[in-house]
Amino acid sequence: MADKPIYYGSGKSSPMYYGSGRSSPMYYGGKKPAYYGGGAYGSSAYGGAYGGAYGGTGGGGNDEGSVVGTITIGRMLRVVSQRWLSVFVFLLVGLIVAFAIYRISPTIYEATSEFTMDMRRSSGSRGHSALSEATPDYGNTYAEIFNTRISDWRSDKVITKVVQQYRAGHPSSTVSDEEIISTLAGSELDLVRNSRIITISLRSKTPALCAALANAYAEAIESFTDEENKLRCDKAVAQIHGNVEKKRREVDKIAKQLLDFRTANKVDNLRSSRDTVSQGLSKTTGDILALETEETQLVEWEKMLAAVQKDPSSYGNLSTGVPRAQEIAAEFRAYQDAEGQYQRLLFSFTDSHPEVITAKKALELAKRRFLDAAARALLTGRSTLRVTRNQLENLRQKQDDLRNELASIEQRIVLAESGLGQLEAEFGVANRVLEGLIMDENKARIEAESNNEIVRVGRPAGVPSKPVLPNPTLIFGAGVALSIILGIVFVLIVDNLEDTVVNLADIEGRLSLKVLAILPHVRRKKREEVARFIINDKYSQFSESVAGLRNLLDSPRYEALSHCMLIISTQPGEGKTITSCSLAIAYAQAGRRTLHVDFDLRRPRLARIWELDITKERSFSHVLQAAGTEKPDFKALVNPTPVPGLDVIASIAPDGVSPSTIFGSASVSDFFEWARANYDHVIVDSPPFGVVGDVVSLAVMVDSVIIMCCPDRTHFKPIQYCSRSLTEAGANIIGAVVNDIEVSSAGAFTPHSHGHGYHKYGYGYGYGYGYGYGYRPKDKDEEGDQKDQKGKKRKVRGKKGQPEEAEAPTSPETGAAPAERREREAENGDSASPSSSSNRGFADGE
Repeated sequence: MADKPIYYGSGKSSPMYYGSGRSSPMYYGGKKPAYYGGGAYGSSAYGGAYGGAYGGTGGGGNDEGSVVGTITIGRMLRVVSQRWLSVFVFLLVGLIVAFAIYRISPTIYEATSEFTMDMRRSSGSRGHSALSEATPDYGNTYAEIFNTRISDWRSDKVITKVVQQYRAGHPSSTVSDEEIISTLAGSELDLVRNSRIITISLRSKTPALCAALANAYAEAIESFTDEENKLRCDKAVAQIHGNVEKKRREVDKIAKQLLDFRTANKVDNLRSSRDTVSQGLSKTTGDILALETEETQLVEWEKMLAAVQKDPSSYGNLSTGVPRAQEIAAEFRAYQDAEGQYQRLLFSFTDSHPEVITAKKALELAKRRFLDAAARALLTGRSTLRVTRNQLENLRQKQDDLRNELASIEQRIVLAESGLGQLEAEFGVANRVLEGLIMDENKARIEAESNNEIVRVGRPAGVPSKPVLPNPTLIFGAGVALSIILGIVFVLIVDNLEDTVVNLADIEGRLSLKVLAILPHVRRKKREEVARFIINDKYSQFSESVAGLRNLLDSPRYEALSHCMLIISTQPGEGKTITSCSLAIAYAQAGRRTLHVDFDLRRPRLARIWELDITKERSFSHVLQAAGTEKPDFKALVNPTPVPGLDVIASIAPDGVSPSTIFGSASVSDFFEWARANYDHVIVDSPPFGVVGDVVSLAVMVDSVIIMCCPDRTHFKPIQYCSRSLTEAGANIIGAVVNDIEVSSAGAFTPHSHGHGYHKYGYGYGYGYGYGYGYRPKDKDEEGDQKDQKGKKRKVRGKKGQPEEAEAPTSPETGAAPAERREREAENGDSASPSSSSNRGFADGE
């Protein structure tokens, strides 16, 4: 880094303006105490001051102490669009982790069985204290009952029943009890909403095992509930059951006495004989009635058959009970057929016709056969009638004997039961009382059962075919979502820790500062060239940007605040001095009497920029130091410049000067009073805001304050602290100037709105003059190294991560590389238009 300007001190012996390794006094670095370089604004003191004053190393948002910073949609979109690759890497890592989890996760199956639960409440239990005490109160809704009973269903007793139920249904299973209990431990019992259905879900690596255990669980709960119901019912009817048993014993005692009496008096034998005789008499009477009916039928049949023999045509249909009824019917049909045939032939022929004669013979034959059949049936019927009448005679005799015997037995029974009536009456009463108690017991048991819960297995669990875990949708979805969230959080943290201004949205949104102008990057090797750039090149983009800032400050909105302005920055290298010089030149070119004052008393640079050779007698800092109570002659300090209308008041190195004493003196107020009276515009170049309080003293004396911002260089915390401190002190901050914007074309200056509420623009690093807060001339070796670059720009990170560039050689006459200048003019045409339109756009946007 031979071409790097050294502003704070160096260990080399080469000549330096503001610090070196020589033994001579130094103001900005070196071995002896210095104001900025060694102990005040150096890397340790300056960074430490910001670390203490601004709350740490930084943060990307307004939330102090937040690692992520302020989270807004606009910021998230910006950060993700800038660091999408990091989010994409997180996404890839999340997908890989999700895939690994999916591959190593065990395959789990789930089976679900169902059972129904019914709890009925009967109002009858209110009248029975025993029932009320025995009936538990599980709640009024099924949800309350379920939540109350679930602890019982998960008890060790039920788990033991499940194991027994499973063993009974799967005797050949080799699954250990420990594995079964472990599987049951992960079971879930849920009540289906707005129903009485309860589901049992079990998960296991074996699908058949989880289905079998789910079914066994439901069956075990049903068995457990039935047992509880039985015990509860027995408890509820225990008192009534005791009364039943007591009365039953009394009934048994009376029954025994009755039995003994009957045995002693043989009453039972007599009653048995009576029953037997009664049954025999009933049977005999029935047989007599049946035979009498049969006798009547046989007499009627005999009369009918006798009439048929006399006149065959009187035959009608006989009952099937008539002897030979079918035979007679067949012969009669044959007789009728023969007679019909004969009558048809007789209608067609005469009696002497052969066919008629033949039919007549057939008719006579059929008639004889019919009469013979009727005669045989008559004989059979008469024989049957005689047998029936004999049987009736015998049965009537037997009936008389049974009646006599029954009467004798009845008489004996009456005599024996005369002493048995009392015992039977007592037995009847006791038995009726017992029946009433049994009925009461049954009613009480039914009442108790109606208050029990009824559990029945509903839909059994089937063997699952698809696993529930691992769930690829859940795993990969969670992996993608979590990785994206972590990626966004990561880029937000990185953005927050970087703590640098990136775009206009950061300035206008997060810093709440108006952007007054955007100054493009100018390719120069020396600070002096950049500071005086717009003198020689009035139509460049940089010149037009400065002119646009001047026009904005001349507008009615800012005209009253642009008489005396203070240009400040929060750290060295942000272009504060260059901007103040350029703005002063722009006012002078517009015909205004302008005074440019160097109030950076610790490191004055305007004398070097304008090549002024001044002594202590004309040094602004020395004059203010020596003034005391007398009012200095400020007019004698004015130095004219090549720009008409622009005067400069400068200082030399502050040897023996105490800037803190000067800023607290009345001479500073006198100076501003003199400057306002003699100039149209007063542009004040101040020291950086930070460790010293010079800026606060100056800010309350001027009309307005402009803060410099450099993208990728200005930090949020310092500029926020600066804005807050100056505002609290009474300063009027009108906005910020964005400096050092790298553009490839004029269109890059125009802000674009895409509905996200922030501007997009291009920018690059460094003016070439802005990365140190001071300047030293290059030695010959360093200048040779710069010339060897041949227009190539290289970026180097210093200790604080700030880029430094080695620029291409430029033309002293035009202030830009000749080829690059010609190409830019050819592309832009009228170079003034884009820059001015850019500045007007920001002004209107405010």
